[in-house]
Parts: sequence; structure tokens; C-alpha cells
Amino acid sequence: MAQVPGRDSREREEAGGMEQTKAFTIMMKDREVMRVDFDTLTYEVIQEKYLPYPIRGRLQTIPHPGHILTMQDMTRSILAARKNEDAVVSWLANRVLLLSRANAKWIYNLFCFEQVGTDEQRVKIALVCRAASVLDPYWLKYEEDGDISWSKVDVKQNPPNEIVAQVALHGKSLTLQGSCVTPELTTNGAYAKAWRRHEDGTLWLYKLGADGNTESRIEVMCSGLLDKMNVEHVHYEAGTDEDKYVCMCPCMTTQEKAVLTGMEFYSYCNVNGIDPDARMLEIDRESIYKMWIVDFLISNRDRHGQNWGFFYDTETMEILGCHPLFDHNKAFDIAFMQDMDAPCQFGGMTMKQAARKAMDQVDFHFTASVTREDFITQRQYASFKKRAEWLGLKME
Repeated sequence: MAQVPGRDSREREEAGGMEQTKAFTIMMKDREVMRVDFDTLTYEVIQEKYLPYPIRGRLQTIPHPGHILTMQDMTRSILAARKNEDAVVSWLANRVLLLSRANAKWIYNLFCFEQVGTDEQRVKIALVCRAASVLDPYWLKYEEDGDISWSKVDVKQNPPNEIVAQVALHGKSLTLQGSCVTPELTTNGAYAKAWRRHEDGTLWLYKLGADGNTESRIEVMCSGLLDKMNVEHVHYEAGTDEDKYVCMCPCMTTQEKAVLTGMEFYSYCNVNGIDPDARMLEIDRESIYKMWIVDFLISNRDRHGQNWGFFYDTETMEILGCHPLFDHNKAFDIAFMQDMDAPCQFGGMTMKQAARKAMDQVDFHFTASVTREDFITQRQYASFKKRAEWLGLKME
């Protein structure tokens, strides 16, 4: 199922892959969580507490071979194995960038991956890069790895591959050299982006807009506006990379705090019979309501399941609360600015209704004056002011 493209042994070692990668252990830092072998249909949970949230509740018990006495037992066993495979494949595939991301095809070319968007192909990619992501401390370990540890794999601790970063951000045609430790294969989204290590050791995400620098400038503008609200958010700065304007932000995860995306949260809740809308308010009603207000104020049409979510504790696995707001480069959409009754992604309400409801539930206010100078255009300022006044918020 998961054949890595042909490489010599040294290249495979650098890439963290192997010729046949059908058996592996899902690790969380240096903990063994689950053993998987696609060949033998083996799915052995070692530490259930640390199972990734997208897999929880989806695994089926496979009868011991000695307990399979009838054709019905055999059928049940096969169906259970297939469901387990689907759960693991889905988790791995969803960790890998989509071909629709800007410059994704160049990244695929760099690694000699076939340019097909199937789950099977994305699993192959996950196996090559060990499914390591900046969002959480999960990774894949193979039998041939010996004593390799999390510190050797963690993309937040190790220097990103500069060649891959150049291809990811600027779409260059280059040849892969050096180590394959890279977060680019597991960073999703639609825009050209790449992770850079700053001189102080911090990891920052650089992002280009799709239409020149307009969207990147909007991201920085929205960050400045959020600086003047009592809202937790990711800080964005303006920068340049190869003379191109970029917006950039620091990595928000740590060794102790990982991200459960909104998409993963809804899937986990639905599989396990939990009402996601009620549960998210139980976890962090204040942040959810403030998100609704912010999206209304900035006419944000792009609040999807991968740009909001929760932090969870990597030791206890407890969901702690919402992570800071981020990804507002599509805010101040012209059509949304003209339509205060545009639909909200939550609760079957309009954005105006959601914001009004939220204002009645939380203390939301500006912490500093918001003026015309905080906006790129007069139209953005007028829209924001009109919406703030409708909510009873004083800008200055």
C-alpha cells in the first residue's frame, strides 16, 4: 500500500523512510501509542490515553485468529480490520498538504511524488516524512530505526530544510539536498508558505498572498486590529523574503501544547456521540463567542475547520481551550462587507445574529482606540465602524 519512491539507502535514511513502509509505530514524543502493519492488518493499541483524537472511537476490536470459528466471524474480522485501516489512513492522509495548496506540485516534484491527490498517495508522503507536524508531537517510527528519538524528528527542534522551504514559498525548481526534516509536507492551507528559523531560535511561518501582497497586508492589518481587542490571537508582522512582501507569525504550539483543529474536533465529537456545538461552548465559551464577534467586525468569510480549534495538553490529553485566532488574510471581503446578514459557520445563524448573541454572553471591548490609520482602505474602515456601532462598541 505504501511504497516510497525509489531512493538509495542513504537517501531513504535521510528522508526517514524505507523501501517498504507498511509497518510502523505511531509515537507521541517518545511514547509508543499504536502499532500498525498494513500487510498483516495489525492494529495494536499500546497506550489508549494517547491515541490521536481523529482516531479515537473509530477503532474496532479484531477477534483473535483462534476465536474465528465461522464464516460470520471471519467476515466480522475483515470488516473490523478495514475500518481500522480506514481510521489510520484517514488520519495520516489528513496530515499531508493537499495538491491545491500553492506550490504543492513543486513540492511533490522535489520529492518525486506522483501528483495525484488520493489518500493512498498522501499516506506515502506521510510515511516518508514520518507524518511529523508543527501542530502536535505525533510521528512514525519504523522497526529499522533503532534508538531514534523524538528529538531527532521534531520539526520544531531541528532546522528546516532550506531547499524545501524555497520551493514551498517561491515555487522554485530545485534539487533536494541534505536532511528531509521539514514541516512543509504537513502544513496545509491554500497559500504559498514556508517555515523559517529566526536567529533567536524561534520558528516562524512566512506566507505569500495569492494576488500580490494584498492578502498578506490584510493579515498584518487584522493582527494590528486584534492587538486593540481583548482577544487572544497570533501576532503577524510584515516582512520580505527574496524581495517579496510576506506576512509572518511565530509557531503557536509547544512541547506541552498541541492543536486539535476544529475539523478534527467535529469529527471526534460526531464519531463519539458528542454534540460538538454544545461541547465547544463547555470547553471555552468566551473564546468561541469572541471569535464570532471578531469575524463579524472584520467581515471574515474564511473561518473553516482548519483555522480555528483547541489546544490540548500533551501529557494529560485534556482539551484546554481555544488556541489563539489566526489566518485572517481573506477578511474584509467586499461581498461580506456589503452583507451584514451573511451566514455564520456556526449554529445556523447569520454573522450578525451570532455576533449579537455573543455580545450578550461575554465582555468584549477595545483596549485602545481604533482609527482610520489602522486600515488600508476607507471602505474597510467604514465597514468596521458601522459594525462596531451596531454592536454598541466604541472605537475611539
